[in-house]
Amino acid sequence: MFFMFFMVLFTQETLKAEILIPLTVQKGTNLIKLTKQYCTSKHHWKELAKINKLTDPYILLPGDTLYAPIELVQKEMVTAKVVSVIGGVFILSDNKKLKRVQKGDLIVPGQTLVTEEDGFAHLIYPDNKYTRISSDSKFTLTYLIRLTDKSLKAEFFLERGRITHAVKKKLKKNENFTTRTIVSVTGVRGTEFRVKMGENEGNIIETLVGVVKVNALEKSINVKSGEGTKVVKGKGLQKAVLLPPLPQIPLVEDVYRLLPVIITPPKGQNISSYRLRVTADQEGIETIVELTTLPGEPFTLLALPDGDSYGFLTALNRDGFESLPAPRFIIHVRTKPGAPIVSSPHRGKTFFAPEVEVRWLESEYATRYFVQMASDKEFTDIIFEKTQQEAAFVSKEVAPGNYFLRVQAIAEDDFRSPFSFIDHWKIQQIPSLGDFEGSVEDGVHLNWDSMGTGILYDIQVSKNRNFTNLARQAEGLVHPEYSFENSIEAGTYFVRIRGVLPDGQVSPWTAGQILKIPSPSFGIWDAAVIICFLGLILL
Repeated sequence: MFFMFFMVLFTQETLKAEILIPLTVQKGTNLIKLTKQYCTSKHHWKELAKINKLTDPYILLPGDTLYAPIELVQKEMVTAKVVSVIGGVFILSDNKKLKRVQKGDLIVPGQTLVTEEDGFAHLIYPDNKYTRISSDSKFTLTYLIRLTDKSLKAEFFLERGRITHAVKKKLKKNENFTTRTIVSVTGVRGTEFRVKMGENEGNIIETLVGVVKVNALEKSINVKSGEGTKVVKGKGLQKAVLLPPLPQIPLVEDVYRLLPVIITPPKGQNISSYRLRVTADQEGIETIVELTTLPGEPFTLLALPDGDSYGFLTALNRDGFESLPAPRFIIHVRTKPGAPIVSSPHRGKTFFAPEVEVRWLESEYATRYFVQMASDKEFTDIIFEKTQQEAAFVSKEVAPGNYFLRVQAIAEDDFRSPFSFIDHWKIQQIPSLGDFEGSVEDGVHLNWDSMGTGILYDIQVSKNRNFTNLARQAEGLVHPEYSFENSIEAGTYFVRIRGVLPDGQVSPWTAGQILKIPSPSFGIWDAAVIICFLGLILL
């Protein structure tokens, strides 16, 4: 199959000119018939002759292309639909104001889409065509119409950034799917390819499927699948070169139980960087995140939801050419139930009695908990382990020494969370000095496992499970712990945390865990106060 791809120099002044619609001359058609078929009036043949510099006897040959002003053409306006959007994606209006784009929005001809550094959009057109707009791009839908013969006409303008076009179904003879930049005009009949517009007013074109023909400055080359070329302002068209080889699929874990997900790309020769695009669907439509990293550096994915996501990895060389994507791979994330949050950590405290209680927050996604106690922090010397339903454990009848405890949450389907923060304490031999009265530690102290170096934490304590009625909250916690005094009233609360990376990525909130604040006990001093008060009343 052979696809046409036309490229000519294109100036900013040309962009401001009248929009002309290309019309392909069919066999047995003359100027009058063509005008009657496609224009709003048969008398427009004179304008078409003038615009296309035709002279009497106005001979047309099959395959010739005439151009008609869009306002003279009979047409049905067609829209593009946003089927996926993430991050900052906006419509730029005529008065330069930005309106945020949402999934399901319709993009009409004349509108410009602007994506921020975290923004991605996926547009679907009629007849199985689509455009994926990457981050930091500015993309205009110049026109999208159907003519009287039901042929589809589409033209776009890419001012900056990256797009991927796909025309899955071969275009009809009178159809066009054209993309303009400051230095080029591209048109295809059916293929999949990338167009990149850099700040240096240069294009990179990379063919993913099919064969592309490139014309520029009276030069013509064929760009096959797996090849790319450049068009640079003032230098014209460069020779087609092979794209970088497909990178190997990176090694991934069967299940990621903790965020962030760390994925390290494989090593490759002459590779300047790797790009990973993660989507929510196997077809690669709903982009979740796209990251670029240097060779040897990992991708850090903090905002992946529970479930299966799909990775598409490409490699870029020093000339800016990008490989075809490696075969997609699955990233399976399961963070519910999360590692239990220890709510009464002892953190090395010394006790003079063998009975030590450790509590953790209940998880709504857990049906039971697996508890391990050891004499070493590596848990090579297990002293005790059990599965239980209660969110508390009391060690009994243990000899003096150091002890370490950790907990796993177990879901109904037997899925196990990572282990909790490791709590530890010391049992000291009781001195022979008579009865020893221990102290009661005031306040609420929460601990959870670290998500990694440099990650900050936000925490919320709410009176309801929807976290709309917050009793306590804190942001930017450096360490995975949080404490507050017992000024909070008794009752049941819900606690959740999230992590924040230095580059601004924010993890989803953890599932809420239950914190119970007991009512204060009625003590001897309380009774004494009431007795004195009653005595005053009787006097």
